Amino acid sequence: MDEETQRTRITRRRALAPEGALPMAETDFRHARALFEEPDAPELEGREGVGPPSGWASRRDWAADRWPSFA
Repeated sequence: MDEETQRTRITRRRALAPEGALPMAETDFRHARALFEEPDAPELEGREGVGPPSGWASRRDWAADRWPSFA
């Protein structure tokens, strides 16, 4: 999504449900936008066979490395 749409949604969410919106510094917002990977068609459609991220043998291995409590 484009940046303007994202900012509009964030502003609306904060106005409608401020208790569920965490404050975010501009640098954090920009960093998150830089890291975001838009989902592809198979992921959006929930199709099986979406493989692990590049460099990982399985999604479980990737998740366990990213979130140690997952293992």
